[in-house]
Amino acid sequence: MNNETLTSGLKILTVKELGQVLHIGRDKAYALIKSNGFPSTCIGSRYVVTERALDEWLQQYEHKKYAV
Repeated sequence: MNNETLTSGLKILTVKELGQVLHIGRDKAYALIKSNGFPSTCIGSRYVVTERALDEWLQQYEHKKYAV
C-alpha cells in the first residue's frame, strides 16, 4: 500500500509503516494494532490505521503508559 493517499487526502498506514513511524518491531506493531482502544481497521485480513487517527491516539496517551 505504501502510504497511499485517498481522494480525501487521508493517509493510510500499514502495520509495517506503523512500526517504522513508531520505531517498533513488526510483532509489537501487530500487538498494538490489534489491541483494544487502538484506532485500527481490519479490511479482509489486512490491518491499517489512518495517520489522523494515529495522531489523535498519540495525543490521547501523551504522558501516559500504554502496555501492549
